[in-house]
This record gives sequence, structure tokens and C-alpha cells, in this order.
Amino acid sequence: MKPSGARVAVLFSGGLDCTVLAYLLDISAPKSEPIDLLNVSFGETLTPDRISARGSLEDLQRVSPDRQWNLIEIDVSKNELQKAREKHITGLVYPHSTVLDDSIGCALWFAARGAGTCCKDTTPGESHVLFSTARLLFSGIGADELLGGYSRHRSAWERGGWEGVLSEISLDINRISERNLGRDNRVVGDHGRDSVAPYLDEDFVSFVNSLPVQYKVDFTKERGVGEKLILRKLAASYGLNSCSTLPKRAIQFGSRIAKLEGKKEKGEDKCTRFVRT
Repeated sequence: MKPSGARVAVLFSGGLDCTVLAYLLDISAPKSEPIDLLNVSFGETLTPDRISARGSLEDLQRVSPDRQWNLIEIDVSKNELQKAREKHITGLVYPHSTVLDDSIGCALWFAARGAGTCCKDTTPGESHVLFSTARLLFSGIGADELLGGYSRHRSAWERGGWEGVLSEISLDINRISERNLGRDNRVVGDHGRDSVAPYLDEDFVSFVNSLPVQYKVDFTKERGVGEKLILRKLAASYGLNSCSTLPKRAIQFGSRIAKLEGKKEKGEDKCTRFVRT
């Protein structure tokens, strides 16, 4: 297994938040350094997140052709998932215990492990096995909470107008540490890496919160257009066309972990697959 030589990596579904982060890393880091893009699929290779990751890789290669972009495609079988959950992930996710915690925890754990097939480009056959050497893993967490990216923000607008949206956004930001950050840091740290969340930088959060909510969302427009307006316009201005109109897609569906489990469950349901010994 070949080391990637990268110092930084992005948890990469090919969606809006992570692709913008990858571009910002590109304009910040020396061009001589590779950037790893870590993409996870469960049970099959051509998942929605894999397709969008390859599309966004093409955009990144076009706008920054001098950068070495390592799209590391991490494929996880059901047997491998079950063993890792029992041995590692259950204890790391604890005390969280929902189906959504399981989906996110498992996806993050395998992504942070950083071992998979690296596509030099989207040409079939142009690949090799690679291990990410990055110690810093950049995550897009916080963008949806700050910029109205969830379907519940649209529902809040339908129920209560702009005041409803602001209330829901405030609730999300205030609880993100308890609900997400501790879990994510434990999971990523299990592989000796540090999770970095630029969208949750205090100065950035303060600036975004000072903006009128109408700068962030326009729910008269369809999904994939009306949410996270600032990021979508930014992505389009950078030439990141593939991700600029992608709607929000939950990780359990994009990575196909929900399909692999073969059960009809809601994200808030208690996960029966967590077994603590």
C-alpha cells in the first residue's frame, strides 16, 4: 500500500460543502503538496456519493490542474462493517445510540482509516492502492446548520416564515457540539488524526450569523438551489459546477450504508446493532 504523501485530507462526498473546502485548501496550501479526498461506499462501488465525488474531482482538476488530487475510494463490505462496528465503532460513538449516529460513525471511521483505491482521474483502470498520510482531516460539518441546508429548515419556513428558520438554525448551532462534535472527534482520533471543521470557526460563525437570513436561503426555490445560497454562488464562481446545484443528501443514503443493512429505519431510532460488552 503506497503512502499518499499528503498532509491534509478532506472527508469527501463530492457535495457542496466539502468541495468548496477542497478548493479553499487548494488556494491555501503549496501547489507541490497533494490533497487527499476520502470517499466511502458501503456494499457497492458506484454509490451516489461516489458518483458525485468523481464529478467534483473533475471540476477540481479542471480549475487547479497543477494540484495532485488523490481521490481515495474506500469500499466497505458488510462483513468488514460488522467487525469494525463491534470492535471499534460502538465504543467510540457511545453514549450516542441512534441509527444516524451509527451511519455517521461508521462512515467517518472508515474514511479516517484512509486506505483505498486512488483514482488519478475518472478513466477506468487508472488507479492504485493508496494510504492517506494526512494528519488533518477537514470536514464540512456546520455548513448545513449555519446556512439552512437541512429539510427541517425548509419545513420551519413553511410553518413559521423567517422567524421559524432563524429559530431552527439557532437550535442547530447551539446543540452541534453535544450532538456531533464529540462523537466525530473520537471516531476520527481513533486513527491518530485530527478533525478540522472550518465552518465552525468562531469568527466565521459570528460573521454568518450577522447576515440577513435571506442571504442564506430562498425556500421559494427548489432543493439544490434554495439552500446555502452563499456557498452555491461561491462554488459557481470558482467553476465548481458539479456540486453547485446538488441537493443535500444524508450520508446514510449517499454512502449506501442504510441499503447495506437492509432495514427500514429512521435516523432517530435506537440502533440495535450497537452491542456493548
